[in-house]
Amino acid sequence: MRRPIYVSQREDTDGYFWYTVRGGNSENILTSKMYVERWRAIRAARAFIASVDPAPVHFMWWTGPTFKSIQAGTARGSVEYHSERIR
Repeated sequence: MRRPIYVSQREDTDGYFWYTVRGGNSENILTSKMYVERWRAIRAARAFIASVDPAPVHFMWWTGPTFKSIQAGTARGSVEYHSERIR
């Protein structure tokens, strides 16, 4: 059995989003460019996952209000961390 590739969507307090790719040994292999919207970073991560088709992937991402919306007082719902195994 092959070790999975770990893909994680990340974000910072300035409102930027990106994803990182780690190998089976947990070493960072790739960091994507910065996105200003969370859904774009998740979409780009899913496109990367589709490009490494035969490999097993463990994908982790966030949903819910962003840090900027929490600061602005317009946040609705709660922040949740999701995890999905692909292949």
